[in-house]
Order: sequence, then C-alpha cells, then structure tokens
Amino acid sequence: MQFSLKTKITTALYQQSIDFYRQIFGMIVLDEWNDPDDKGTILGFADGKSEAMLEIYLGDESYDFAGLSLQFKVEDLSDFVDRLPETIERTGPKPRPWGAMYLYLRDPNNILIIVYEGCL
Repeated sequence: MQFSLKTKITTALYQQSIDFYRQIFGMIVLDEWNDPDDKGTILGFADGKSEAMLEIYLGDESYDFAGLSLQFKVEDLSDFVDRLPETIERTGPKPRPWGAMYLYLRDPNNILIIVYEGCL
C-alpha cells in the first residue's frame, strides 16, 4: 500500500497563499479549478518525486491555525536562507536539541512554517 499526503488550507487570502508557496518553495500548480462556489489550487514540488501536496482553497472567512505548523526539510538550510527574499520575516536558524537546525517563517495566514536541515 502506498500513501501520499495532501494538506488543505482554506483561506480568504487565496492568491497571496499561492504566491507565497510558489515563491518560497518553488511549488508548481498541479491542478486548479474555478467554479462559481468552488475555487482551489493544488501545489506540488517541481521535482515530481514528492508525494506531498498542498491544496489552497478559497474560503470567505479567516481561520485560526494556532498550533499548526508546516515543516519543510531542505538539504542545505544556509542556501535556502540565502535565496529567501529580504521581505520575508524569519527567525533563526536555531539549533534544536536533537541536532537539527530550524528556521521559522509565517505564511500569509499566519501558519508557522518551519524549514529545517538535519534529523527527520
């Protein structure tokens, strides 16, 4: 049995969210739809190898994503930091007790984004 993972973010900040994940992580549009009461985009990674997808779904209200974090593992955190636009607020990188380095960002919905190098 094989699994993949898709995370859905329902947001009124639809286009800002798509732009953020495309700009920061190089995600590409895998699918999108725009019906009168149903609009969404599914993003994935350009390498085509990942089994993780992110669905951005248009909603007409703001949600509280307290406690939620999306975590992205990178091979070279220093390189990732060097490529981040100056306009993106960040904290870190900070060493974690288990040997990983964590960089903390926030997406347009105030979702905590952790970009890390090291342990799983």
